[in-house]
Amino acid sequence: MTDTADKLDDQLGEQVSLFTFDYGHWALSWAADEHIAPCLADYLNSVSAAHRKVGGDGRIIVVAHSMGGLALRYAMDGKQVKKAVPASTVPYVITLATPHLGSPWGGTGFANFKTVLDHALGRAQPASSQAGGDCLVLRDRGETLPGGCGDLPPWLPAGVQLTQIAGDATVDRSLFGFKLYSIPLFSDGIVPVPSAHGYPTSGPTGEPPLNGAKTASRTDRCTVDFGLVNAAARDLRLVPAWMAIDYLMLQDLQKDEFSLPVQAYLGGVTAVAPCAHTRLGTDQSAINQTTEVIKEALAGLKKSAPQTKVVKIAGVDKAGEPAAGFTVENGDSEVDGCDSSIAGEGPDIIRCSPTAAGADICWIASDRQTLYCGLFPWEKKLLRYTLPAPSGPVAATKGPDPWGLVLADGLRCRIRNGGSWPGRADEWVGAYSCEGEQRWILIRAGMTNAVDRSKPVWTVQVGQLDAENSALPPPQTVSVSTAYLAVTP
Repeated sequence: MTDTADKLDDQLGEQVSLFTFDYGHWALSWAADEHIAPCLADYLNSVSAAHRKVGGDGRIIVVAHSMGGLALRYAMDGKQVKKAVPASTVPYVITLATPHLGSPWGGTGFANFKTVLDHALGRAQPASSQAGGDCLVLRDRGETLPGGCGDLPPWLPAGVQLTQIAGDATVDRSLFGFKLYSIPLFSDGIVPVPSAHGYPTSGPTGEPPLNGAKTASRTDRCTVDFGLVNAAARDLRLVPAWMAIDYLMLQDLQKDEFSLPVQAYLGGVTAVAPCAHTRLGTDQSAINQTTEVIKEALAGLKKSAPQTKVVKIAGVDKAGEPAAGFTVENGDSEVDGCDSSIAGEGPDIIRCSPTAAGADICWIASDRQTLYCGLFPWEKKLLRYTLPAPSGPVAATKGPDPWGLVLADGLRCRIRNGGSWPGRADEWVGAYSCEGEQRWILIRAGMTNAVDRSKPVWTVQVGQLDAENSALPPPQTVSVSTAYLAVTP
C-alpha cells in the first residue's frame, strides 16, 4: 500500500495526509487475528486523536486492499475489538479487491495461493500462520466461516459509506497479432468480482444490513494477452496439458470448479494483468477511481465538518433587567473601579474591583448604577451589585476572549479573573482556570488572545502551573467544543 499511497499523494496533494498500516508479518493470518484487527483499531484511533490534537476533526478515509477490508470490518466492531473504531472516525471506506465472500484459492487451494502470491510479489510470504487461507474459502451469502474462524466479518457501523472496487481481467487470444476472441474471467486472479462486490450479502443472515449504510460498486477492467498469462502460469508450474482448451476452462469457471485449468489461468493473470489482485492498488484506472471517491468524500466531509459551537449569553434583556431564566442574588461586597470587561463582546459589559467579588462579567442595568454579574457562563445565576455612582457608556473591548470554554474532553474552563496564580519557568502564563483538575489554559506572555479561532474548530494550549514556577512539560493543543461569549442584548 506504500505505492498506492504515493500515487494518491501525487493526485490529491495537500488535500489529505496519508498513512499506511503494515501487518505484513501476519499477512497469512485471518483478518480477526489479535495481531491485525485490534492493532488496526489502535492505529486508526491514534491517527484520529493526533489529528484532533492539532485542531483537525479526527476523521479518516480508509483505503483497504484485499483482506485489509475484512480487518477493518472487525476493527470497527465493538464485539470483536475492545476499542473499536467508531463510524464518526471512519465515515468513508474504499475497498480494493476485498474478498467479502472469500476466494477460490481459500481452503484446499491455499498452498497454491501462497505460491501465486510469492511469484506475483517477487518475495516470499511470511510463515506466521495459514489460518487466513482456511477462513478465506469461497462461500455463498449467509454461509458461515469454517470451524475455528469465528463469526462472519461484521457489518460496518451505521453511517459508514463504502465503495468497493473490483479488478476484472479478460484474456485476449491472438494469432499473428490479430485478436481472435476474448476470455472474460470476472476475477482479478485471486478474488472474483462477485466477492469483491459482495459486501451487502457477506454478513450474518446474508441479507443487506438495515443500518442505513450506503454501498457503491466500481470495477477496474483490463485485458492481457494469453501468451503472457501462459508464460506466467508455466513459471508457476500450474500449466496442465489442456490449458490451451479455453472451452474446458470456461465450463469449469462457470460451474465454480477450481480445476487445474482454472488455477492456471487465474494464477497467470495474477502475475501479469494490470488490474490483477496484487496490482490493483497501483493500476492507474483503480487509482483514478479511488481518487474520485476520495474527492467526493472530502466534499461530503467539508459540508458536515465539525466546528466549535458558540453560545452567546446576555445576562440582561434590552430593558436592562435580568434575562429570562436567570436567578438573581445580592452580592456580598462593594465594587468600584470599573472598566470594559476583557470577555465582553459588546458595549456596557464591564468588570469591577475587587476580583474576589466575581464582578468581571457585569451588565449595566437601565438605571446605570445597578450591575448584574455572572460567575460561570453555564450557570444561569447573577449577582446584583450597586455602583457608588451611575456609570457612563462603556465601549466594547477589542478582540475579547470567550468568557468560558468547554474542551473536547468535557473539561470546563473560565477566563482568568485577577488574583495570584501559580506559574511556570517558561514564557507561558495562565489564561483560564479549569474545574476540578490541575490543568489550565495557557497563553504566551505578551499575547492578547488565548484562543486560536483560525479554523472551524477552535483550539487552546493546555498545561500545568505550580507555585514554585518549575520547569513543566510544554502545553498541549486541545480542541474547543463550546465557547461562551458575553454579549450585549
